[in-house]
Amino acid sequence: MEDLYFDCHIHSSYSHDSLMRPGRILKRAKEVGLTGVAITDHDTIRGSLDARTLEKEVGVTVIPGAEILTDSGDVIGLLVNEEIRSRRWDEVIEEIREQGGIAVLPHPYREHQNISELAKAVDLIEVWNARSTVEQNERALQLAGRLQKPGMYGSDAHTYAEIGNVSALVDPGTWEVKRVVRAEYSSQYMVIQSQVTHHLKRREFLQLIQSGWRYLWKTID
Repeated sequence: MEDLYFDCHIHSSYSHDSLMRPGRILKRAKEVGLTGVAITDHDTIRGSLDARTLEKEVGVTVIPGAEILTDSGDVIGLLVNEEIRSRRWDEVIEEIREQGGIAVLPHPYREHQNISELAKAVDLIEVWNARSTVEQNERALQLAGRLQKPGMYGSDAHTYAEIGNVSALVDPGTWEVKRVVRAEYSSQYMVIQSQVTHHLKRREFLQLIQSGWRYLWKTID
């Protein structure tokens, strides 16, 4: 099996704040070397389902998903194939799992309430998000480590230029993280991208990403 090189948090034009067409997302992902993406539009799975019709043609795997705005903040459902109807955070997580999906707490320190309860209830915690500050990501990493929750990551891309801003190259045989790319926003909101930075070299981060992919791939299989 080929290495997994995914960006696990992308928004298409089915989100109110993105103009990216699902098919063009896949083409851009291919251009930057990704093997797969998770399309997680706000409150709908339609973007990811549209993209899945093109994944074989383009050669990029699509993980279907949605980012649901609950009464306590966003919760991402990965590997869901039906719309999530509830907006209560606990019921959203229940609906995701009823579909055999995975519940992810994205950017936990941006506009969330009841963070502790949410973090304990989900399956994965997003420990690096390109649209979060370094401090917010650091706190997310500490939260996942403290709760011993597997980690996930994503660019949170709303524009084509952001796709792949956070990505990890993972060997599905050993779950070794071979390469990491991350981006962050400066105070001027300009993207700064670098490979294998100090934060991402840390053993704790790599272990969380490895455990996150083990969890995700076990569910896919």
